[in-house]
Amino acid sequence: MQSIQTILARMSRVSHTLNYQGSFTYEHQHSYTLQSFRVSHWVEDGIEYERLQYLSGPEREIVRNGQALDCYPPGDQLLQGRLTQMGQRLAGLEEFYQFQVRSVERVAGRMTTVLQVIPRDVYRYGLVLSVDQETGLILKSLTVDTNGRSIERYQFVELDLNPDVEAMKNSPLAQKQRVAKAPMNECNQTRTGEPQEWRVRWIPPGFAFTGQQKVSPVRDMLMYTDGLTTFSIFIEAAGSPPPEGVGQRGPTVLYMSKAVRNDQLYRVTVVGEIPAVAAEQIAASIEASTAVGPVEQ
Repeated sequence: MQSIQTILARMSRVSHTLNYQGSFTYEHQHSYTLQSFRVSHWVEDGIEYERLQYLSGPEREIVRNGQALDCYPPGDQLLQGRLTQMGQRLAGLEEFYQFQVRSVERVAGRMTTVLQVIPRDVYRYGLVLSVDQETGLILKSLTVDTNGRSIERYQFVELDLNPDVEAMKNSPLAQKQRVAKAPMNECNQTRTGEPQEWRVRWIPPGFAFTGQQKVSPVRDMLMYTDGLTTFSIFIEAAGSPPPEGVGQRGPTVLYMSKAVRNDQLYRVTVVGEIPAVAAEQIAASIEASTAVGPVEQ
């Protein structure tokens, strides 16, 4: 039987390199409707492309173009064993998650291995993944909270591993669309090491800082991952006290708070697929980088 690390690495790799087209359903705990989508994914000349079409509700789609195949996000590089440290040594995922191969099941007419991922603390969610035995593609994913309740689920109902790439490329776009075009050198746009101008005094154990971007002239984004999940911190100057509190949709939490630097008020927003208790502690720990003291984990 393959090792857990081999399964995780293969899952991460094939999600980028495989040509496929399929339909899947999606639901989360805060919605009363089951949504359906068609995804088309292909690689051409070393560049990854993807189209995500909504099959229910208004006609719309998301188009993602221009991601270089060798430009994996830090989380994927961790899963593939291509990065062993970022700023500080990262412990193995087994220190923060328990992995169990539970069974086999058919999903979209294909045999899968069911992998259960159980967090060892309250700062991350659990997962149940049905991984295609032939390709390593995740065909079903269930996210569960600390009480074992399902908060998000997606599942393929149809999958074509030999799609007509030309047909996928030339299919008419939906009337309403959003194009997420990645610059060719996107993977070189982040600065790793430590955040500039800000210090995050507490992050959940096992997470590491993976980069900082200025997403607008007045807004910074700090990014973190443990290899399986990510969260981001957005910091921007505020002219008046920002609203504070938490919002959640499925597993995605949004926690808003504030910070002060040089008598300037800033809005702090933590966004990611992490429990609210983790987002709140992260937001409360943010301060100007002139302060002293190590980052706690």
